[in-house]
Amino acid sequence: MKSVTGALGAFCVSLLASLTQASAAPPIEAFGNLPAISSVHLSPDGTHFSAIEPVNGREAVLVFEIHPGPASKPMVFAVPDATATNSRWVSNDRLICYFYQNKFLFGSTQSDLTQRSHAVSVSISGKPAVTLLKGSAMYRYNTSTAMVSGINVDDPSAAYVTLYKVTEVTSQMSRFGRTEATLDLYRVNVENNDISKVESGSLNTVQWVLDGHGKAAARIDENQGQKREEIYLNDGRSFSQRATFDTTEGWIADAEGVTVDGSALVLGEYGKRGVWGLDALPFAAGETQSELFADSNYDVDHVVRDPWTDRVVGAAYMADKMEYHYFDPGLAKRQKALETALPGQSVTIASWDRKSEHYLVTAEDPHNPPGVYLYTPADGHLEYLMNAYPALLPADLGDMKPYPYKARDGLDIHAYLTFPPGRDPHKLPLVVFPHGGPEARDGLGFDWWAQFMASRGYAIFQPNFRGSSGYGVKFRDAGDGEWGRKMQDDITDGVKKLIAEGVADPKRICIVGASYGGYAALAGATFTPDLYACAVSYAGVSDVPALVGTAMGNEDDNSALAAYLRKHVGDRYSNGKVLQDASPALHADQVKAPILLLHSTNDLTVSVDQSKEEAAALQKFGRPVRFVELSGDDHYLKLQDARLAVLRETEAFLAQNIGH
Repeated sequence: MKSVTGALGAFCVSLLASLTQASAAPPIEAFGNLPAISSVHLSPDGTHFSAIEPVNGREAVLVFEIHPGPASKPMVFAVPDATATNSRWVSNDRLICYFYQNKFLFGSTQSDLTQRSHAVSVSISGKPAVTLLKGSAMYRYNTSTAMVSGINVDDPSAAYVTLYKVTEVTSQMSRFGRTEATLDLYRVNVENNDISKVESGSLNTVQWVLDGHGKAAARIDENQGQKREEIYLNDGRSFSQRATFDTTEGWIADAEGVTVDGSALVLGEYGKRGVWGLDALPFAAGETQSELFADSNYDVDHVVRDPWTDRVVGAAYMADKMEYHYFDPGLAKRQKALETALPGQSVTIASWDRKSEHYLVTAEDPHNPPGVYLYTPADGHLEYLMNAYPALLPADLGDMKPYPYKARDGLDIHAYLTFPPGRDPHKLPLVVFPHGGPEARDGLGFDWWAQFMASRGYAIFQPNFRGSSGYGVKFRDAGDGEWGRKMQDDITDGVKKLIAEGVADPKRICIVGASYGGYAALAGATFTPDLYACAVSYAGVSDVPALVGTAMGNEDDNSALAAYLRKHVGDRYSNGKVLQDASPALHADQVKAPILLLHSTNDLTVSVDQSKEEAAALQKFGRPVRFVELSGDDHYLKLQDARLAVLRETEAFLAQNIGH
């Protein structure tokens, strides 16, 4: 790892200043290789840090010394055929690594595909690794034993895991039994796998919240029959119900953790303010819920937790880039100093040691892929460690700017436009690149796929259409039942504005997307066939009733997921015609432009059957289509070979249909 150091007060080392102009577009691998580093965490004593890094084309956990000796090499922790997702330190020697696999259990049909995820305690001194709970009945019953709810700052051998306990219930009225499952809380010794139950949940329990010292602070129940969410708080003697939320229209509140002082549960909810914010629900009986933080314009995106107690120390929201509000004055001061040292970048304090003497920081902007720094507040030292995309230079990347506009009904739409490096922004071939979700959003930052396409000479348009998250409940709910309709119109209106302004060449426009963005790409080619010269869908939905039906089960489904889908997408029983009208595969005869379909075989989020159905429908009507299945990967392009294949296919397809 290379390092650049300097006093923070005078920190002015710019990677831009030391880099020369790129003479040619970088190779596909510069964008498509898995990030060289992500998810960084400092050890308690600050001498090591863990990170997610690729090993043989799949992500693993690596551990580095902060100041390595000449012969020092990173330690690698991996599980065969599994993907690492994160890690957390328990002690100076032990950390928990999280892995998952999407695999076919018995056959090759989608019903045989399942996900298994596990937590593995590893030692940097060479002691035996421990797969948490392995060998127990809970390990056999639960497809995920990686739901670590917290650790204990007073006991470095302890991790707390939530697991479903399955019991057989025999009815006196029948010789047939049934099973019931409760979500219970267990303490697991990370060194020897000893297991003990801490708390028993009810049949409705969906979450436990710990206080950082080994005590269950709250229990969250989802009462499906009565369509409500119930919050139970531990007042030191027992759990008592302290709040109730109606779940008729889906999930209403999220339990995010405990306040810094331990006096209240932090709840994320819309409330009456219209934006997703944070409230404090006191543990002491008789005290009322109060607002902890909410921005006036943007939803809270996520909370910031202390890495050792899991207590909530801050909140993040995205304006154009991610912004942070800290409840800890010391962290707020450090955030301000770091933003001064790294001007214009989105700066995140990712981790710190137990004594708060050293911090790991990430920073990025459209011209700078995520970089990792070590920050020492005592002397203002900021040391550059590593970059997630080391083969890319700032000159390789396109300028990205906000591009606000109004939809046809007057709704304000936030969007972003990236120009290809070195090109005049006039009559450019345009790639429309709607995000997935659809409850997600784009912002100013580095996007490996978007910047790859920009490097090939295309302008990239990323609209946050109605139904996107981040802009409040009213904007989100404006997308209810509008798949293929107003949500798609918002995209179309932005494209037409770019044409009218002379930015986009109207004959060279392609729509590209993944997941919901893949659906939007298919919907664009199907329902506005004269607008696009081609479309690329990765893991896109083509048959909306089939998607909703798979997720909901049946019309009597009372789950929060079913309620969410009925409200935001539509009910396949009462709104079947509406969902059919929004399904590209059911209207493939309207398509005029060639379509590229890409889908991973082990996708549990959107079945590969969705792309198979679209391909068959297009072939039936003689429409040009190329369908590529990516073997072994899942919805999130976690395998390097799959990412590279997606970029190769996209590059060739764009060049053929809207290239120079």
